[in-house]
Amino acid sequence: MDQLPYGISRLRRPVCDLGYLRTPARAASGALVHRCAAEPIAAYVRKGGDAVDTAGRVCLCNGLLATVGLGQRKPGGADEPPVVTTGQDLGFLDEISPDGRPSTAAEVIDWMLGAGTPAQLTASV
Repeated sequence: MDQLPYGISRLRRPVCDLGYLRTPARAASGALVHRCAAEPIAAYVRKGGDAVDTAGRVCLCNGLLATVGLGQRKPGGADEPPVVTTGQDLGFLDEISPDGRPSTAAEVIDWMLGAGTPAQLTASV
């Protein structure tokens, strides 16, 4: 867990308490289970998952709900941090890089946070 996604805290406790995006799988016992790589590692492994798959994972269910203002309040009063995803379609990258040059992840994040227009970002690099 040396590298975590942008803005993700190392202190965030692994949790999967909503379960909207869990994946069905067969446990070693043959039982049908639902697992999530963001749940506690011991639970994920007990359900037949590989601990390596949990590195840097965060709960998308909680994070996306927090992004739209429906985040849970965690023990100690902390609010669930928001998570923003791009999905698998990266076609929008052409729009933010008019000359067709691939953008770096940092440029995309700066653009998303309003650090400049796509043309300004492209011209400044």
